[in-house]
Amino acid sequence: MLTTISLSAQKMSPMRAYSLFYEQNYVKAKECIDACVQDEKYGAKANTWLYKANIDYRLAGQEYSAKQKDTSYHIQYPNTPREAYLAFQKALSINKNVEASDMYSPAEALPKLYPILFIQGVNELIANNFEEANQILALSVESYEMQTPEYPLNGELYYYYAYSFEMLNNAKQAETYYQKAIDDGSENINVFIRLIENYKNENRPQEVLALIEKAKAKNPNNSLILIAEADYYYWINDAAKGRELLKQIPSLPSPEAIVNVANLYIKDENYEEAERLLKKAYQQNSNNYIVANNLGVCCDNIGNNQYLEANKLDIAGKKEEARRMKESAENYLNQAATYFEKAYALNPSDTKLILKLKEIYLRLQQNEKAAALEKNKNQ
Repeated sequence: MLTTISLSAQKMSPMRAYSLFYEQNYVKAKECIDACVQDEKYGAKANTWLYKANIDYRLAGQEYSAKQKDTSYHIQYPNTPREAYLAFQKALSINKNVEASDMYSPAEALPKLYPILFIQGVNELIANNFEEANQILALSVESYEMQTPEYPLNGELYYYYAYSFEMLNNAKQAETYYQKAIDDGSENINVFIRLIENYKNENRPQEVLALIEKAKAKNPNNSLILIAEADYYYWINDAAKGRELLKQIPSLPSPEAIVNVANLYIKDENYEEAERLLKKAYQQNSNNYIVANNLGVCCDNIGNNQYLEANKLDIAGKKEEARRMKESAENYLNQAATYFEKAYALNPSDTKLILKLKEIYLRLQQNEKAAALEKNKNQ
């Protein structure tokens, strides 16, 4: 009986965990050391926490390395980077001189942990766990700033940390870290775009223009920045300058860029050009609510304008031209209905969209569809 107790005690002892660490059996070592830190006696010792920190650090590195080699690999212990960082801090708080053979001391390890904390934080962002991501990225930033980083991240850490603040509706902190990303040498154009939007929301036109110029100096031909510049002039009510800049944009490399330019054409009431662009985006992704809705807006406005033009032609006695124009107008209204129906399927809670779709149904004398839509709205 005494032998059994002795073996059980040995299995959960820090020395057993250390032996498993030395054998590079980090999973078993983690199971052992996690039991130890829950023990009142072991949990009060700096070495227990130092062992845990090093075991978690090595296990995190092992799993991330496996993930790099095989993207289908499922990480079993996703929280080990944060656990390692906090365990090093705990060990340090108990004994600032704690150390162990073949293990990192807190002073050595804490400034090295930012890369794996960064990866963990970004993974939480991807999963839309913004509070968790923010807390983990805060530790990564703390680690990154302890000394000159061995591997500079060129603003990417600050960018994602800022983004986590933005997702938590903390615009002030987001702005601080977007700026730090730029100061850290960021080449990520999204840093500039998001900070520009922050400045616009705070009605700071001078800062917006200065940031656009800084971004253009880094990457003078980037379409997203050139779009942001055109948007700036529309924003300050200089539509003529905005229009001129839109014409100078060399290419639209992504659906996002297409949508942004199309939105400016919609602002300018150039619905035909906006429709032409949005149809390209729709071909690439027909399940994008914004694209479908904005195509509906374009077709609705084009159709309305053609009806007005048809009436003018009719009054002028140009009956055949008026008839063809009315046919085209009706066709556009039918297209508008189709796009709005798609948008409604993607976002059935948009009340403005429901009202617009019902209005078009009634104009097209599709009363049964209008009644069905009204019934669904009231359910």
